[in-house]
Amino acid sequence: MFGKLFCAFSIALMTPAIAQDRSALLDAINLPPGFKISIFAEVTAPRQIEYDAASGIIFIGSRHGHIVSLQDKNKDGISDEKTMLANGLNVPNGVAVKNSTLYVGLQDRIALWSEKIDPNSKRPIQALKTINADLHDNGWHGWRFINFGPDNKLYVTLGAPCNICELTANTGKIIRMDEDGTNWQVVADGVRNSVGFDWHPITGELWFTDNGADRMGDDTPPDELNRVTKAGQHFGFPYLGGKTTKLAGYENKNPPMKITPAEIEFQAHTANLGIEFYNGDMFPAEYKNDAFVAQHGSWNRSTPVGYRIMRVRFDAAGNANGKEVFADGWLVDGEPIGRPVDLEELPDGSLLVSDNHANVIYRISYEN
Repeated sequence: MFGKLFCAFSIALMTPAIAQDRSALLDAINLPPGFKISIFAEVTAPRQIEYDAASGIIFIGSRHGHIVSLQDKNKDGISDEKTMLANGLNVPNGVAVKNSTLYVGLQDRIALWSEKIDPNSKRPIQALKTINADLHDNGWHGWRFINFGPDNKLYVTLGAPCNICELTANTGKIIRMDEDGTNWQVVADGVRNSVGFDWHPITGELWFTDNGADRMGDDTPPDELNRVTKAGQHFGFPYLGGKTTKLAGYENKNPPMKITPAEIEFQAHTANLGIEFYNGDMFPAEYKNDAFVAQHGSWNRSTPVGYRIMRVRFDAAGNANGKEVFADGWLVDGEPIGRPVDLEELPDGSLLVSDNHANVIYRISYEN
């Protein structure tokens, strides 16, 4: 089914040259005082990260056909077991876990692994069971981000299959469905390309990133952080980017629906992907309930921007009230040495970050 041989493997010792290269990478990254970044695991082209509390397994999706699992059995902050679960899949970017079952968001479908998760097994995925095949199978923004919400529904991003265009019933949205793939419902409409969302720990509201359109210049339109207060809101695409920016080809068109503007505008082309609300106790108390956002970085801007992690501050009522750089240094003399993608908090309060350019999973921790 998958077209390639599966194998299980453990992390090999790094050669001196690789170790030196990784040391230079880590030394380049700037963090606030007290924070430390280290290599948790080496993984080829990692994207979405999903931690399963029941098994202690960390699942890693990718856009390159494979799914990897990681375990840190001795709890030393470094993965000591890595297993290739599947290969040759159709863009398995999204991974989520519910009731010891692994769900996978592929470009053309949502599927699950019928075999229950077992932390003592190295068995590869033998077959995936499709639960919903109503996705638009298009390589343009076809990398799904998925996760289960507080309502026990599976949420899925459906990117627009274009730079700027009209949307269809299964493009440009965030949807949710039951565990078995039924009862599809639109949660957010008018979404160009969201590859990250999370729920505020206090309010339970869904917040999601969205990438702005290309080919409108270096500084427009802005990327977005959006807030869903009720299902079915429309967030502007293809009419607007950010809060008020008219998109190319739609300058003289008025949206035929009510638009919910972005809560936060990020610099154009910074490519904001994963978002993670911090709910742990390792970081200083001032970080509690704030959000971290991974900026993957621009791909065609005349001067590259992004390649960093942003912190979005929230007040006690759950309102976003500011943004600032939390970590940077992945852009050196205009060339990327790393590209943050997704973030996942671990039970000890540390933060995992995937980097599909440097092919690593970082661990960010804090010590007084």
